[in-house]
Amino acid sequence: MRHVQKVMIALALVIVFVFGLTGCGKTIGDMDLEEGQSAIYIQEDGKVSYGVSEKFDKDYYDEDKLEDTINEEVENYNGSSKASVKNAISVDTFKVKSDIATLVIDFATAYDFLTYITGYNNIDKNQFYVGSLADNSDCKIKGDFISPDKKEKLSAKEIKKLDDVNILIVNDSYRVQIDKDVKYMSTNCSVDEDGIITTGKAGEDLSYIIY
Repeated sequence: MRHVQKVMIALALVIVFVFGLTGCGKTIGDMDLEEGQSAIYIQEDGKVSYGVSEKFDKDYYDEDKLEDTINEEVENYNGSSKASVKNAISVDTFKVKSDIATLVIDFATAYDFLTYITGYNNIDKNQFYVGSLADNSDCKIKGDFISPDKKEKLSAKEIKKLDDVNILIVNDSYRVQIDKDVKYMSTNCSVDEDGIITTGKAGEDLSYIIY
């Protein structure tokens, strides 16, 4: 079967539908997500949680097969030389309820999150990155940046000169919570009163968050 553009984190080869995080009471950090949304939660200690979901309402969808595939991919990654620590990835939640599938996966480090997404989900390395700004060598940084309070504006050239900061670069729409001070974000991002950032849509320019 073909590999979809927007897949569950642990699903690389099997399913032909789109997943996002359900609104059935599941949260990631302080984020309550509705059907069709995806989320990234970067904690202060560097751990990352990722959640996705969508409708699971076709007769040919097989919940057990999907769960087996998820668990197999997680096990394969944890047993590989790519994993930074033992049990670098763990499944927090997988369930199908009211024709909505929900998957939340926890990553021990941002490195494991990055390695898993780019390695297992066929996302180009020049379209997704999380980690130290200084270590980013694949994704181009361009466009204009603004502080969350909208009081500061920086160019991409000025952003590249920042020291001791991390950056999240994504190519799709996500809700993002970061338990560190967000310094700047690209102007295609928005932030709500709770500090939750929503990145730009797929097919548009990359979204950047500096923290």
